[in-house]
Amino acid sequence: MPESSRKSDQRQSLVKYAGRILAARPYFRFKLREKLFLRAEKEKIENPGQIIESILDDLAQSGYLNDQYLAEAYVRRQLSKHYGPRLISVKLKYLGLGVAAVTEALRSAVSPEAEEASIRHFISKFSHQDRRKVVSNLYRRGYSERAIKSAFDGDCLED
Repeated sequence: MPESSRKSDQRQSLVKYAGRILAARPYFRFKLREKLFLRAEKEKIENPGQIIESILDDLAQSGYLNDQYLAEAYVRRQLSKHYGPRLISVKLKYLGLGVAAVTEALRSAVSPEAEEASIRHFISKFSHQDRRKVVSNLYRRGYSERAIKSAFDGDCLED
């Protein structure tokens, strides 16, 4: 009986910790799992994997953990910073999202018009630079060749 009580206390401790950090800001499932494992290590909890997975499942089921919503918000925020879909995709994969979730977030949040508008804004900010440098910067920021050519076809930047 004391064993199950200890497991229950450990779970309760990790749930409280998860609630506290999620109250401060939202986290992706992958990042929250990392934080919970670090906390379990700090509290010297043995074999925390099952406990943490059940906590994450409970949080997702109750709506406190929504990777898709966070991914879409992340995509919109990165687009507003003038990053392209390719770089955003890499960043989302680094944050622990699967290929399907990344594709869905990009599909729902990035339209060709929004991408082109972001490029045009970036071009207008750096209109004093050489066209080759601007194009090079756009490639580095993760924009596709099609989107860059499309934005330049509007004669936003003169040669």
